Amino acid sequence: MPPRLTRHLRERMRQRRITEQDVLSALTRPLEEEHDSKNNSYKLYGHTRDGRKIYVAVKDTKWGTPDPVFKTMVEVS
Repeated sequence: MPPRLTRHLRERMRQRRITEQDVLSALTRPLEEEHDSKNNSYKLYGHTRDGRKIYVAVKDTKWGTPDPVFKTMVEVS
């Protein structure tokens, strides 16, 4: 099963002009991984094709499974 992108994540992608490929790249080749116990997620850091640094939040109970759930994404300044 492919990763699930929440409605919230898709809205953030649209607002920040981030492509689905940019988000999936953070999943397949994260530059860094950080567990966020406060928000029950893992932050997977990556770069967009135009060089912006982002992180994608993945639901912690779904990280490492065949069907991860992407909760949101943030552009890191």
